[in-house]
Formats: sequence, structure tokens, C-alpha cells
Amino acid sequence: EHFHMAGDTNNNHATTLQAAVQEIQRLQRQMASFEADKAQERERARLAAQEEEGIAVVDSQPLAQALWETQVLDGFKAPHLPSFDGNTDPVEH
Repeated sequence: EHFHMAGDTNNNHATTLQAAVQEIQRLQRQMASFEADKAQERERARLAAQEEEGIAVVDSQPLAQALWETQVLDGFKAPHLPSFDGNTDPVEH
């Protein structure tokens, strides 16, 4: 009788362990699915931001191509402008 109860208890532990393992596996699948969804969401957001950024750059520089195509006169010398070293007032610079 006593031995039989021990067997029963052992069997219950095995059943409980199996149920726990199944629950863990279910949760792992759920997490994997959740992570995949989050990754897709991040990728969509990244692509949308890239697209938006591309449009914004084009919109903010409507003359960019015309400026690139502008010819500079042969004798033109660019004025010397001191580079900003970070030690002076940026507004003054």
C-alpha cells in the first residue's frame, strides 16, 4: 500500500513535470512569435523612417541639382574662412 502511494506520487510528479515542460514550450513558441512580430514592426518603422527621410531631404533641397550644375567662373577664389575650433563663441564664428 505504502509502495503503491509512492508510485502514484512519482507518476503525479511525472505528469506535473510533463505539463510544465509543455507549458514552457508553448510559452517559448508564443515568445518567438511575439519577437518575430516585433522585429517586423521595427523593420516597417525603419523603412518608413528611411522613406520619410528621403522625401524630406529632397523636399528641403529643391535647387540641389541646379546648384550642382552651376558653373563657377574660371578666376573665382573662395574666401578664406577660419575653421571653427570649438573654443570660441559659435555665434561669432
